[in-house]
Amino acid sequence: MKSHQAADKIIFNLHKIIFKVIEENELLFPFKDKQIMKLRPDISSFLLNPMMLRKRMTEKQLKIWQQIFALTVCTIAFMTIYNLCTWYASSLDDVPSFTFGFEKSIPFVPLSIIPYMAGGLFFCMVFFSCKDKYQLKILTWRILFVTVIAGIFFIAVPLKFSFAKPEVSHRILELPFSFLKTFDSPFNQSPSLHIAFAFLFWSVFKELSKWRTFLMIWLILLGISTLTTYQHHLIDILNGSILAHLSFIIIPYRKNKPEYRNSRTANYYFLSGWILILSALLLNKYTGTKGLILLLLALATMIMGYYYQKKNV
Repeated sequence: MKSHQAADKIIFNLHKIIFKVIEENELLFPFKDKQIMKLRPDISSFLLNPMMLRKRMTEKQLKIWQQIFALTVCTIAFMTIYNLCTWYASSLDDVPSFTFGFEKSIPFVPLSIIPYMAGGLFFCMVFFSCKDKYQLKILTWRILFVTVIAGIFFIAVPLKFSFAKPEVSHRILELPFSFLKTFDSPFNQSPSLHIAFAFLFWSVFKELSKWRTFLMIWLILLGISTLTTYQHHLIDILNGSILAHLSFIIIPYRKNKPEYRNSRTANYYFLSGWILILSALLLNKYTGTKGLILLLLALATMIMGYYYQKKNV
């Protein structure tokens, strides 16, 4: 209480100095208090109210605590659901795998463990990249939604990674792979939470003015690394993409504002595109190459989504 009174006293004395300067320099500041209010009400309200500065000083602190709280809630939800699903899958006698024939040609790239492990860093960083409380709320609900839905699929349709992972001889790169072997299980495959979270991260990072391109490239590398580190099969990536865009539709951003209408429409196109890609590959696997014709439709759908997102249709 005493510190607040001292701060108010300092601000009040600062106000006296400001208005004394105004009175002594009428040529530079030819206006009084009421004229200040009319000319620049946003500045004058701050100058004339000693409580305003203290309020603004605490706003950022409150926001930081909200970000920490959101991060804590999402982390607890993720760890609880992920470990519960791992325990359930590991208790089963037989957990199947699902792969497409061409996946055997995907190379194992040890260096790709670097962008893969960056997913944990992005998970923490994204909460502190939100520009306002509303964006933080939407991000939090989307992450919780994706985590819960993925957990339901991990239990209802358990899958495991089936390729044998080569040994890593590089001393530095061996450490993160050892970490994965200890703390990450071959279960909880589809949908890939790495992929779903990457899309959610980008929904926030794309609003940044700095490092936007760098983060976009890194997230793309993260997505590729799920395959080249032998952590996920392709169907996991496709289902993770579908889940992420489903969260964009169910939990929209600024749904009542017309300027975001095109983005919402784009998400429907993107969701349809990912579903068509998955359908094309499944048809190709079970019925032959005729199913790949859907890839052309998927490409057209993705282009339309990109057009709606980037152009003001």
